[in-house]
Amino acid sequence: MKKFDHYFSNHIAVKTELESATIVDYYNPEKGYEYNLRYIFDKKNSSLAITGDFGELVARNFYNMGEWDTFYKHYTGNLGYFLEKLLCSTRPVHYYDTDKAKREILNAFFDGADYDDLDFDDEFLLDQLFDNFDEDKGFTYILPDAFERFSEDMEEYEVYEFLNTAGRYVNEVFELYLDAYKRAYEYLKKEEKHD
Repeated sequence: MKKFDHYFSNHIAVKTELESATIVDYYNPEKGYEYNLRYIFDKKNSSLAITGDFGELVARNFYNMGEWDTFYKHYTGNLGYFLEKLLCSTRPVHYYDTDKAKREILNAFFDGADYDDLDFDDEFLLDQLFDNFDEDKGFTYILPDAFERFSEDMEEYEVYEFLNTAGRYVNEVFELYLDAYKRAYEYLKKEEKHD
């Protein structure tokens, strides 16, 4: 992806093959820790650990996470599938955007009306609802009045699910992990052809 090019100019990849693990290092040899990533594929436990300048994570799947070439085929083009396999990460998987959440709520429960076109009660309800919105967590509390108002259009559990994901988007660092691995893998394959 072009949006990550500036991180990875002059990077090289080095693969270390061990009996029960494969390690792929992706780094700029002229720099120290800056923008480097290490992918540790555990063949025995079919898991992956990523460490480096952008954070750390552990992911596991029962058959295709521990092999460096299978990982490339199954995951580099499928962010959603990769995210399903995460066990832990030092970076949050999702962030929440206030404006996006407001647009989604206005579209779902107010027929796409603009905030300024709402009546006083609906404006007040939205203002109170967004007093409990955090861009790291989404809604931290959902008012009973909001459930009551929004349940006119859907079931209460659907309202909860909707508000739980309103404004949510994936942290770009996870795209970066996959993009960097794609670059490292393709670098290694190109090097293999030259040998």
